[in-house]
Amino acid sequence: MKESTPRPSENSWQGENNFALFKSSVPISDEQIWIAFYHLHKSKVQVQKEKVAVEKLKKIVLATFKLVNEKGFTLMSLRDLSRETEMSMGSLYAYIGSKGQLAEMIHQFLPHIFDLCILDHLTESDSVELQMKKLIRGHIFITECLQAWFFFAYMETKHLSESTKQLAKNNEVRSETWFKQILKSGQASGNFIKTDRFLTAMSIKSLLQNWYVKRGKYRQANVTCEAYIEFIEQMINRLIRAKA
Repeated sequence: MKESTPRPSENSWQGENNFALFKSSVPISDEQIWIAFYHLHKSKVQVQKEKVAVEKLKKIVLATFKLVNEKGFTLMSLRDLSRETEMSMGSLYAYIGSKGQLAEMIHQFLPHIFDLCILDHLTESDSVELQMKKLIRGHIFITECLQAWFFFAYMETKHLSESTKQLAKNNEVRSETWFKQILKSGQASGNFIKTDRFLTAMSIKSLLQNWYVKRGKYRQANVTCEAYIEFIEQMINRLIRAKA
């Protein structure tokens, strides 16, 4: 959390349960996502023209998600990806190097976009309650925008290399640590009751993951991300909030 981060303008997202406001306030539009993905991995990409590289990386990643849903990442080959993207094998290697590198690039991007969209909106002057809201709501809103990315990271990790598994584990621990730190501060100030911080953080994380892992069920039941947030926050508040 950043001490010197300036206060956002009144028209920007400040933790409200408002998906449209969030999307208009953070760099998570379709265009911004792929530009950010390219710039994070620019050193790995052999193509120097940004516009071309951004479009090709978008095609490669979206084709990967499609093939993973059909056959799984383990069974997906680069030849499958070549056919799906209509790119030659040589062209693929110019962008991703290998199938394993592609998986690493996806896993490396998720904490990067979290920093841009959530951590940059957390400040030391925020109350612990507001910090908790920003983390919970921002997490749901990001995964709503990038459901396929998070589903891939959650479902395919066990089939990846040990280095990528460790990367995924580090991402999990990182987000759990945010919650434990806020819980610790809230318990010290008397705003939150004393609970086991590890178990509480893990319970919150499970509720957040359920949104993108079981997204189809919520869509079928016409549950919006704002409605899901309102429901799980009621559950979480009963668990952690001290009575007035």
